[in-house]
Amino acid sequence: MIRRHAPGALLLTYLAVFFVLPVAVLLVQHTSAGAVIDVMRDDSMRRVAWFTLWQAVASTVLTLAVGLPVTWALSRHTFRGARLMNGLVTVPFLMPGVVVATGVLAVMPQRGIAAILWAHVVFNTAVVLRVVSPRWAMVDREMIEAAESLGAPPWRVFTQVTWPAIRAAVTNAATLVFVFCFSSFAVIAVLGGVSTRTLETEVFTQAVRLGSIRTATALTVLQTAVVVIALLLSRGNRTDESATTNPPEPMHQSHRARLRNAPFITALTGTAIVFAPIVAVVIRSLRYDGAWTLAGFRALFDGTLDSIGIDIAECIATSARFALVTIVIAVPLALLTTRRDRATRTEQLTLAPLLVSAVTLGLGIIVTFDVTPINWRSSTFMIPAIHAVIALPLAVRIIGPARRAIDPALYESAEDLGASRFTVRRTVELPLLRPALARAAGISAAVSLGEFGATSFLTRSDSMTIPIAISQLMGRPGPLLQQAGFALATLVVLLISAAHTRPN
Repeated sequence: MIRRHAPGALLLTYLAVFFVLPVAVLLVQHTSAGAVIDVMRDDSMRRVAWFTLWQAVASTVLTLAVGLPVTWALSRHTFRGARLMNGLVTVPFLMPGVVVATGVLAVMPQRGIAAILWAHVVFNTAVVLRVVSPRWAMVDREMIEAAESLGAPPWRVFTQVTWPAIRAAVTNAATLVFVFCFSSFAVIAVLGGVSTRTLETEVFTQAVRLGSIRTATALTVLQTAVVVIALLLSRGNRTDESATTNPPEPMHQSHRARLRNAPFITALTGTAIVFAPIVAVVIRSLRYDGAWTLAGFRALFDGTLDSIGIDIAECIATSARFALVTIVIAVPLALLTTRRDRATRTEQLTLAPLLVSAVTLGLGIIVTFDVTPINWRSSTFMIPAIHAVIALPLAVRIIGPARRAIDPALYESAEDLGASRFTVRRTVELPLLRPALARAAGISAAVSLGEFGATSFLTRSDSMTIPIAISQLMGRPGPLLQQAGFALATLVVLLISAAHTRPN
């Protein structure tokens, strides 16, 4: 019995030390009702909270406006280039927020709310596509055709047939997008400017620049409360998703004359909106003073940045080490935690880090691990340790379903032949899980390479990561430094792509 529960105990111990403890210490030792009330009474803080709320709502609405038509086109139709567009829409979500923000800045040099909203759309359209597309693909086409044959106009077909089937998925996607935009940090830090503040950036300002842990903690309480309320409302609005279980074949756009090229044009437009900033990063990295040049890339490695204390080679090596440690921690923990028969409560607990922003977690780390014998906050290991906490929910949700999709008869046959549990895992399970493990490793590496919020609290001169370096370069005056920032962002695009490339 002890041996059976050991994997769950290992996961719970890890989360207890690097997630529960810092959050609990932050809330218990540095939170008071008086501080929360003071924040709510402060006119400046109320304006920050209001801006945080309405920009998140606006970002969610715009993301749905772009994402739902793209999802309709890619989930219900097949046409030349559909798979490529599907991949291109997903790419920005894999990128660090600071890279997406840098790409928007390359297209729209003026910082402000318009740039913030576009960056959020770019980053989160993939969420809508991934959450809603499987459900939309399952909508029974015969019901749609029956409604149309009875003379129902398209808007009525959508509201009476399609919408009831996809409403729960859309609600879930909208909730996730809202949470991501509400707790956005890198996008606001790069594109917001001095006068644009959200709860997330204000937590960092109050804690690091002003030294007011009391105010920062009160802000995290308000922020977490809004996130929890949003998730609870989403859960309360879920509906029965049972319908057809056999997804129909995607309709070729030429099958219906009325549609003509509508799916292709819709998908292409959405892809252009989402992927343009990524293209702009690459183009901007090669353009300097009106000419094509590699000056930005040369500036990264020829000593130009030494005067501002940035060693790009060391940053890349540090980020690579952190990504490797994140993989080594997150993937085995996810593998040990998941079970082949069902999702356990321990597995469900790995969702907990999604309820707390990375900035809040970073703040909890610096106030918790500052006393003997756990004076670890200056240790470079703390950064990949926190990266693993953030990556763990994603790794579990990649490995868990893949593990439960393996035919139980394979296990039974191996066991009937006398194979031990270890042998079954080594010879049957692990080979079949290899693609899922590779995906989990790739997403864990991407999380580590792109994490900005918690790392902003923990980074030191000897542990600067690539996103921190990009942010510093883009925030400094001088066209060459910004050119170097675009060049470094381009390297991140290549690194993330490499992390997600695996042999077939």
